[in-house]
Amino acid sequence: MKKTILLSSVLIAFLLTGCMQTRYITEKYIKTKIENHNEGEFSTIKTYTIFKGTSYDDGAYLELTGYKYANSKALVLGADKYYMARQKFKGDQTIIADIIYIELSLAQCKDIITNHKILQDKIKTEKPKMSEEIYHDFTVSKDLFISYRKSLGSSTVSNIDFWILGEKYSISTLTIINKLNKFINY
Repeated sequence: MKKTILLSSVLIAFLLTGCMQTRYITEKYIKTKIENHNEGEFSTIKTYTIFKGTSYDDGAYLELTGYKYANSKALVLGADKYYMARQKFKGDQTIIADIIYIELSLAQCKDIITNHKILQDKIKTEKPKMSEEIYHDFTVSKDLFISYRKSLGSSTVSNIDFWILGEKYSISTLTIINKLNKFINY
């Protein structure tokens, strides 16, 4: 009986994840907001996928895609943002989804790489007290800052927080820094 339930659960999970569509939120932005399309003309743009995945803390979706276009190289961040709508009737659980886009220059991408290490070194020396959390941040742009947080008993800097327009997206430091370095060298 337990085997049947376990097998059924695995099969259902496999079917649900197999049916999920891959998301391309930054592609839409790059193709419609950055690349120019003029009637009767050709256009070429190159994109470079840096990260597509969910935030470790709340499962919100985040994409980072680099591009080369018109003699420039830059990055677009696309992030889901959800709001609870005002109840229109008792028990209304309507959620409004929005996608945030931020463009970063190549220099700002390099700033993330350079300054994340400085933040790591700073946070490692901190000794928070009971119930205290210490944050060290670096502001990349008016819409984005990166952050490390430490509380009593935690000593890891394995995840970096990207604060995008006030929403936190926690992702693997090793993954994002390695991929940003590859993009810069692309």
